[in-house]
Amino acid sequence: MDADSIIRFKELSFEYASKKIINNLSFNIPKGKVVAIMGGSGVGKTTLLKIISGLIPSTPNQVYVFDKDLALIGQSKKNELRKQIGLLFQFGALFTDLSCFENVAFPLREHANLSPSLLKTTVMLKLECVGLRGAAHLMPSEISGGMARRVALARAIALGPKLILYDEPFSGLDPISLGVTAQLIRKLNDALGSTSVLVTHDVVESFEIADHVYLLAPSENGAVLIGSGTPEEISKNKDPYIQQFINGQQIGPVKFHYPAEQRKKFFLSG
Repeated sequence: MDADSIIRFKELSFEYASKKIINNLSFNIPKGKVVAIMGGSGVGKTTLLKIISGLIPSTPNQVYVFDKDLALIGQSKKNELRKQIGLLFQFGALFTDLSCFENVAFPLREHANLSPSLLKTTVMLKLECVGLRGAAHLMPSEISGGMARRVALARAIALGPKLILYDEPFSGLDPISLGVTAQLIRKLNDALGSTSVLVTHDVVESFEIADHVYLLAPSENGAVLIGSGTPEEISKNKDPYIQQFINGQQIGPVKFHYPAEQRKKFFLSG
């Protein structure tokens, strides 16, 4: 039992359709912090989120959330555990036929026995937290993508979760919405006393708000952990892949050209 960690991975490996996705990951997510799990597209970041939330089954003794081995608890206990987890999907995933108010109210109606007046107050407070109390009556089609992401964030925190999971929270946002979303993640984490886990490949925004960063890299046997530390420590890490990733360099371990026949031989043949 680790009182300082809300999530623990112990030699976690995962494969799908005989393809190895994650290889022997071991690290802890500390309580009360904003933690970024970073890496290139397809490296298994979203898979980790699905494992944490129980959407993908885990193997015994590999994944612990709230000190519970996810592989050894029943479905009813897993459902109770999920009530303590807020999840912000990559593109918000609002219910398009429900207003902003009803989108935020949805988890409260499902899991909390609130009076109509208390439900209304709670929903409006959550929307106020993300600056959208005035948009409560609007439909998702009537608001911008950045606003929709904030409504989804209000929904994710509706039940006062201890753990908030963010799947690519900055994807597809304009610079203003991106900055607003990043600061909201930091402020809400501190105000709620929760723990926030971001899976992302956006370096600048993540480094501005994260307390700790874990960096994954691809390998023949699945994603491996190659860097861990504060944003400053990661920036100073001399590993070639880390430097290529955080600085967006073309030259490095990840090649620009997909392996192919030598150009001269190919273009001069025939």
